[in-house]
Amino acid sequence: MLADADLDRAVASGIKARFGNAGQVCLAAKRFILEAPIAEAFTAKFVEAARGLVVGDPMDPASDIGPIARADLRDGLHRQVEATAGQGAQLLLGGRKRDGAGFFYEPTVLGAVKPGMAAFNEETFGPVAAMVVAADAEDAVGLANNSEFGLGGNLWTADLGRARSIARRLETGAVFINGHTESDPRTPVGGVKKSGYGRELSHFGIREFVNVQTVWVEA
Repeated sequence: MLADADLDRAVASGIKARFGNAGQVCLAAKRFILEAPIAEAFTAKFVEAARGLVVGDPMDPASDIGPIARADLRDGLHRQVEATAGQGAQLLLGGRKRDGAGFFYEPTVLGAVKPGMAAFNEETFGPVAAMVVAADAEDAVGLANNSEFGLGGNLWTADLGRARSIARRLETGAVFINGHTESDPRTPVGGVKKSGYGRELSHFGIREFVNVQTVWVEA
């Protein structure tokens, strides 16, 4: 997120992108890389919005966040949060398992996350957001590409020309500008690095299900 981004719109989008389905989405936002001039303001707004999310029965319309799929997944997520805090990150919100039936985890925000920390290097498959501060746009690109994964990314800026230029430098299968990542039958979905091979959807995805036959005839 660059310094000229629409913060309120980005926060609303970021909350949905991180906490939808309790964060258990491959395309969910995991790391929020913020250009320094807006990092503090965005983080404060994001924490306040996350604080208002309701954790509860997914069948209850009043609930915003349901449970994690399994106990071992929730325990693994909690270990990642504790490890990141132990490595020097700030626990700004949450960081606790809920007692009772179901594998619920509180909406969690970690601040001052840096390369080498668990929440930066690893995928957090649950309602945990990692805030990373970048010195400038160039630093932000480097931090974004500093990952073993490369499925999807998001870029927030008011300058669309600049956005298109930066998007070409991001090592991800998709870049969504001024919006959260979506899956659409018209566009291919897939990643680079350790985010897999091939593509789903679009004509690229259809070709994944086609058997190609080579017939070679020599006269």
